Amino acid sequence: MSPNNKFVGKKVLFVDDEQQILRSIERLFFDSDYEIFTVDSGEAALGMLAEEQIDLIVSDMRMPIMDGYKLLCRVKELYPKVLRVILSGYADEKVVMQAIQKNIAKMYMYKPWENQELIGMLEKIFETEEMLSDGNLKELVNNIEELPILKNNYQAIIDLVEREAEFGPIASAIERDQSIAIKVLHVANSAFFGVKTGSVKQAITYLGLSNIRNLLISVSIVDTLKVPGVSEKEISYLWQHAFLSNKILHEISKKLLNKPISESEFSAGLLHNIGNVFFLKYFPKEYLGMYNMLDVSQEGVLELEQRYFPVTHQQAGGYLLKWWDLPYPIVEAALYHHTPFDSHIINKELVLAVNIAQHYASKILNQSHAEVFDDDVFSALGQTQEKVEEVVNGIEF
Repeated sequence: MSPNNKFVGKKVLFVDDEQQILRSIERLFFDSDYEIFTVDSGEAALGMLAEEQIDLIVSDMRMPIMDGYKLLCRVKELYPKVLRVILSGYADEKVVMQAIQKNIAKMYMYKPWENQELIGMLEKIFETEEMLSDGNLKELVNNIEELPILKNNYQAIIDLVEREAEFGPIASAIERDQSIAIKVLHVANSAFFGVKTGSVKQAITYLGLSNIRNLLISVSIVDTLKVPGVSEKEISYLWQHAFLSNKILHEISKKLLNKPISESEFSAGLLHNIGNVFFLKYFPKEYLGMYNMLDVSQEGVLELEQRYFPVTHQQAGGYLLKWWDLPYPIVEAALYHHTPFDSHIINKELVLAVNIAQHYASKILNQSHAEVFDDDVFSALGQTQEKVEEVVNGIEF
């Protein structure tokens, strides 16, 4: 039952006001290599964090005085490097989803839990965090003078949305920046949303605050990574691929998986390939040279990247999205979209769906030569290729 030896001594703090739950946790991890701490309140958890170098905190949501949401918000503020997970009841689903959407927590599991699932989730989180802390990735990023940050004008509007301000002030803030207003209306009126309006306020009303937040973040990230010296054709392809992927992803979720895609996963299709934009911005000549070799090479894009760069666009994209504090499912979609059977993936269904969506987006744009696609993803998602293609062929682009 021991976790990977690389994680021996990792300190995990469990917080729950029910002593029976804490005793169950202590029994479960008794012979593991993790160092387990348990406390019964948010105040005690903050005290423990001040004394110990905790690596990961797992908190219940419904606790007296300081609930789990408030606790994890404080942990994020005071100890941002501490990984945060929710272990809570189904009755708290709404606040759990809010915590995931705002990246207050990386993952969640509902009580009663399956022991091996809980152990496996912790190990996978540590594995992915280690991958995102890879020495080659850090060296690549450290050699760049300054990582791109979201521009202040976008961040101010996103802050308004997160405070759940009225639609009017949000619309006014967007309209004050013509470039942002044009982009919001362009996307809202695209085939993906099909709002058909020239009013920012009407677009917000139609899309809703969560969708507007995700849309602003997506647009601001691509705007932040503007690529001088790269042709409009290349950038246009990346945008088209992003929107097609997201449209297909949402349709797969709605029509085949029978559920709307969650708010925390909303932009997974839009942002899964952000690592490509990163490489084009900082290594345009080298990356375009490598990319042009795909026409004559027997290797896929990941294999070529590993030959010419210290990391892949998957790793670079995952790192950036984590840096920008995007929800963990979106980080995973970027980090594994070409490798959907990686054993470290937690959000398996989402990553499988993104892998399928980006494959068909590439085919529609006649660029599918750039990837290696495994047909087993269809059965892994519980679908057939015929059903997926029926959905894709029925989408208006």
